Amino acid sequence: MTAVKGIGCVVLVVAVALGVFNGVVVAVSTYFGPFYESDAEQSRNFGLWLVGNGVVVVGAVVGGTVWYYRWLKRARGVAGE
Repeated sequence: MTAVKGIGCVVLVVAVALGVFNGVVVAVSTYFGPFYESDAEQSRNFGLWLVGNGVVVVGAVVGGTVWYYRWLKRARGVAGE
């Protein structure tokens, strides 16, 4: 059951991180307008967005795992006293 809760926690952290990242991307592109004039620039921007999402997912998985592990360790320590 602990593994299921951990996976759920990590999935939630990833979902929130992706939502925030993509929200910022949409807000910035709405404020400044389109960042491309040609198809090549549009393709480059899509690649940057895709790589950015990948970095956010990897960072959120690592961060969520560490965060849950520390919380679990602290919860077990308190319960064990």
